Amino acid sequence: MKKMILILMMSLSLVASLKKGDKEVEFKLPGLYNSSTVVDSQSLKGKVVLLNMWASWCSGCQHEMPLFVKLQKSYNKKDFEIVLVNIDTHKENGIDFLESVDPDKVLTALYDQTKYLPKTYKVPGMPTSLLIDKDGTIVDVYIGSFDEESIKKLQKEIELLTKSSK
Repeated sequence: MKKMILILMMSLSLVASLKKGDKEVEFKLPGLYNSSTVVDSQSLKGKVVLLNMWASWCSGCQHEMPLFVKLQKSYNKKDFEIVLVNIDTHKENGIDFLESVDPDKVLTALYDQTKYLPKTYKVPGMPTSLLIDKDGTIVDVYIGSFDEESIKKLQKEIELLTKSSK
């Protein structure tokens, strides 16, 4: 009974924190590779964004990164951009892993040392991704890692969003 109550409370907390239709949280974070490069949420307006919160120790995160590299290569960054938000305690771990799967630095990689975004969104686990439209509205929430099949579904959503209001 206690487990059921705990699961219900966690589910309600999730529903209250990550919802389709909410506006994205404003942020300003340094680059993972170069901390003098800063990206903020305002600079992403006007394009569709997949905001992915991840860590190098997360096996699901490791699995989906090569899929993200392939997906980003199929789009112009002015229309669609994958923005990775690393939360590793030691950013070198994130850098080492990303360099192994994305040596050309196709993906935009940021570092959230204080874990501001996962805390603000009340992210239940890693990885968690938010699909955000051109106006900064959360269109979909993905908890857990992507696989080939879910990437195909995501791509259909991206196509619809990038074509709207062109």
